[in-house]
Amino acid sequence: MNTSSSTLTNNYVSLLLPLSDEMKLSIVGALTKSLTKKRRTSKLEKLFGAWADDKSAEEIISDIRNSRVTGTRELESFD
Repeated sequence: MNTSSSTLTNNYVSLLLPLSDEMKLSIVGALTKSLTKKRRTSKLEKLFGAWADDKSAEEIISDIRNSRVTGTRELESFD
């Protein structure tokens, strides 16, 4: 543990020392539960890394650019 972590830990311990044993055990239980509880991932987080392809980034960019089409719609003049 580095010095800043040690200092932070010591600061928390000094804050907790005056608490009752029951309160300290409650805090220990809550901290333990937070470490062992499986973290829920959001739907957005589940999408991270979802794209899988053997192509390089340059090939994907080239495919995207080459697939672009210009509109075929006739535009009317304002004249």
